[in-house]
Amino acid sequence: MLDSIKKKEELESKIVDLERSLKTLKQQLMDEVEEEQHRDIDHLEEYLDEVDHRYGNMKDFWHIVRQELRERFAKKKIAEGKQNPEA
Repeated sequence: MLDSIKKKEELESKIVDLERSLKTLKQQLMDEVEEEQHRDIDHLEEYLDEVDHRYGNMKDFWHIVRQELRERFAKKKIAEGKQNPEA
């Protein structure tokens, strides 16, 4: 009977220790997540600047592609018109 009580107390003690450890680990995780969020927020302006820069580059590229396509289609239309003057 005493062995059973002692074993039960040891198990309860281990559970208490594990719960404390788990609580500590959860807090460390929350602290790390919060710190990571703060780092991300600190770099948010840099990220937004990079997005703006890339958007500007894409916008410029699209303008050039659109202009080149217009010129090619215009040349093609002129060439087709010269080949088929009755059309």
